[in-house]
Amino acid sequence: MNENPYTKETKSVVENTEFTADEVFDFEDSPYKDEFSKTFNFSKGALSLAAKYGVDNGLIFFYNDFSVNARAGKSNGYNIICLNSGLQIWTIQNLFEKNEIHEILKAIYVNEIDYLDNPINVLMYQLTMHFTFYHELAHLVQKSEYLESHLYERPFEVEEFDLTRHKLEIDADSFSGISIASHIQQYALKHFGDDLDSNKMESLIEIFCSSSLLYFLSFQTCKGEIYYYENSHPHPMIRILNIILTITHYLQQSPKLAERKITLNHKMIFKETIKTTALLETNVFTTKESENFEKFITTEMKEIVKYISKIRGFKPENFKLAIDVWNENTKKNNVA
Repeated sequence: MNENPYTKETKSVVENTEFTADEVFDFEDSPYKDEFSKTFNFSKGALSLAAKYGVDNGLIFFYNDFSVNARAGKSNGYNIICLNSGLQIWTIQNLFEKNEIHEILKAIYVNEIDYLDNPINVLMYQLTMHFTFYHELAHLVQKSEYLESHLYERPFEVEEFDLTRHKLEIDADSFSGISIASHIQQYALKHFGDDLDSNKMESLIEIFCSSSLLYFLSFQTCKGEIYYYENSHPHPMIRILNIILTITHYLQQSPKLAERKITLNHKMIFKETIKTTALLETNVFTTKESENFEKFITTEMKEIVKYISKIRGFKPENFKLAIDVWNENTKKNNVA
């Protein structure tokens, strides 16, 4: 009898790295076993292909912690991605199991709904988990010195401002954004076929970006005042803005979409993404964080542009930019 792939992976984690058996989450008896397994299989498959980005000896597992977080690091020569069990459970409970999301949005996206292979809430759940994986993979691609102490998606406490850390996080978000944009394009071409047009493509982007916006608006630091040159991580609202713009820009430049004469209005996508998120907040989650996000974008745009320009202009010497590695690999393999 073949050994369970996750069991085999976690054995390797315990035998070869600093992590103990108690730190590994065993989802065998979890009511969410099937979804844990699917997330692991997708992530392990993608991690196994990461040699093209210079990442080898990769291991991934669910960390036995019910907080919503993830991290990347190095241990005994292995590249490690830890997804907290709490992250998986949060996305299941707040997206996968929220069938009302599909019921609300199918009335809005009437021209797209029949092409989808899963309910909208399930697609949003999948994208959220995939985004987190690619963000952590980007940290492994960067090969920074911070991997030795592990880089967390959500900091545990307020830390001093570190320009390098801000650069690492924005770069990892951009790498993940492009990875997600590539998946969106593949999905659109596969499921919409010859019926794919500009309106359907924009709607698909809005659906997926709404899931990312909902996720980032759940960050505790999103509820505080906006900041720029503080803390170890950029403010979540700046991060999600960068992610949405990255996804849209990638798809605007896509030769495959250009061949089909598909054009994208990034301002309309952004507006509708906020509108969709606000609708879900009101009717499903009883929150209003998207209102703060829209207000923030309106009042802080000059400062945001100044901040992002400074971060993009900063050229670190002690690690690779994941986005540069992505571009080099794309150019080398002539992939778009």
